Amino acid sequence: MRGKCYICNKTFSKAGMVKHMKTHLKNNGDTRLFHVVVDGLYQPEYWLHIEIPADAKFKDLDKFLREIWLECCGHLSAFEIDGVNYHSKYFDFDLDPSARDTDIPLSRVLSVGMEFYHIYDFGSSTELRLRIVGERMGKTEEKVRIPARNEPPDIRCSCGKKARWICMQCFVDNLGENCYFCDGCAKEHECGEDMLLPVVNSPRCGVCGYEGGKYD
Repeated sequence: MRGKCYICNKTFSKAGMVKHMKTHLKNNGDTRLFHVVVDGLYQPEYWLHIEIPADAKFKDLDKFLREIWLECCGHLSAFEIDGVNYHSKYFDFDLDPSARDTDIPLSRVLSVGMEFYHIYDFGSSTELRLRIVGERMGKTEEKVRIPARNEPPDIRCSCGKKARWICMQCFVDNLGENCYFCDGCAKEHECGEDMLLPVVNSPRCGVCGYEGGKYD
């Protein structure tokens, strides 16, 4: 589970990247920034390091997660923090009167050391874990910056070639096994082209109609 530092272009293990980031993310500005590690709750091989202003809102973080890893069909999403749900305005809050809106700053709820969760799509769900591993005073020109990201997993077709496609039907029926295909084998696959999605660097690979994010 190695990844690339986008600041110096070196590669490190998932655990090593947390330590490495400390060499880059130092105080150099006047904006309070959270350093967040995001990974797939059930697919930890997919991970990101991001920096986001502490005064950004949960809806901004939700938008980013959708753009890079999740968005396929406009499904609902929510954060879960210390047992409290944070929903978008599209939710029926009558179903969860204790829920809060995502239109509040991260700094009102989060601090270094906290772990929280994000869920996208309450049918074919993709769940993420987020950890605040640090903060600093820095400079930012973007709502969210990506200092590091996992390298795409080396997924192979049964023939040994690099997989380019995943069959949604086989992904479900075979519990994630024997569902990846190279270009040649994909053409001969019995489920047909309509069941194929591209292999992408995301924990939502093969789910619903997901074909990749804004940053792929």
